[in-house]
Amino acid sequence: MTSDQSPAGTHLRMMELRIEQQVESIERLKQSGEDVSEAVRRLSLLQRALDEMRIQLGQLSLTERDNKRPTRSSPVREIS
Repeated sequence: MTSDQSPAGTHLRMMELRIEQQVESIERLKQSGEDVSEAVRRLSLLQRALDEMRIQLGQLSLTERDNKRPTRSSPVREIS
């Protein structure tokens, strides 16, 4: 499984998309002259959550080096 396909990588990309959508929402609110304070607060929360996820999930994401590592194909031996 490449890092592009890992569940951790997918989750991080999903959060990045949510942040992009929130930024777009803030721009729309600004253009319409509406209050953006709640939307900005939500954006801040999303960004902090993403930062924390990167710390926690980054350990689960495969790296370029992981992809180059030889796979273990030796069978597991049972201990009697």
